[in-house]
Amino acid sequence: MSEAPVALVTGAAGGIGRATIAALKRDGWRICATDLAGAPSDDGHGDLFVAADLLDRTAPAHIVEAAIGRFGRIDGLVHCAGTSHVAAFPNQEDDDWDRVIDINLSAAHRMAKAVGKALAASAHGGAMVFISSIAWLSGGANPGYGAAKAGINTLTFNIAQAMGPQGVRANAIAPGIIATDMVRGAFPDDAFARLEAAASARTPLRRLGQAGDVAELAAFLLSDRASFITGATVPVTGGLELLPPIGKLLEAN
Repeated sequence: MSEAPVALVTGAAGGIGRATIAALKRDGWRICATDLAGAPSDDGHGDLFVAADLLDRTAPAHIVEAAIGRFGRIDGLVHCAGTSHVAAFPNQEDDDWDRVIDINLSAAHRMAKAVGKALAASAHGGAMVFISSIAWLSGGANPGYGAAKAGINTLTFNIAQAMGPQGVRANAIAPGIIATDMVRGAFPDDAFARLEAAASARTPLRRLGQAGDVAELAAFLLSDRASFITGATVPVTGGLELLPPIGKLLEAN
């Protein structure tokens, strides 16, 4: 059996998930990819695909079991799965709030538990990377999403504390505005185009982020090159957090 490391990537069909898989495969990782339905295309995607709904509480254990059954081991997790719903406080409906929290935070917790148990049972340790968001700082149009991502940062810190003695690291990445289908779809009508113009003009690096910007950091944090980094939340924003909240950018344009 090949001893190349194995990474489990959730949200594999999304922009950041696809880019992360490509970066990890370039670095020699074997991949167990998971998303709601349908195997990703052969171009730049995983060695094993498991269709799963992470709202199903049994799904994480099933995914981990499938990965170990195929590869005999798991070395890392990159949790990209998530969703968004734009509705400023106090206009977010309870059902929308619950769904955003469950998909973005509770599912991450369940996935981390399943992978954490597998890593703890191994002799080689490993690493977990969670895709958070700068929305935890920005306020504005999506309080549920921001609250969930703040929870991701705290969850990451707690995992790092709890599992460090077992050789398991945990870090989070907090992207800014990344040009993915999920982000575009979260904004109605021409709001994303206005946001893109405003952020590109006023962000210090003068552009929106691309999925590859996040994926490269995820691959680094999962690797042994980051062997002394744990409990961190790293922004990938182009300096977006130096600007007014996202909602204020839209109002100004």
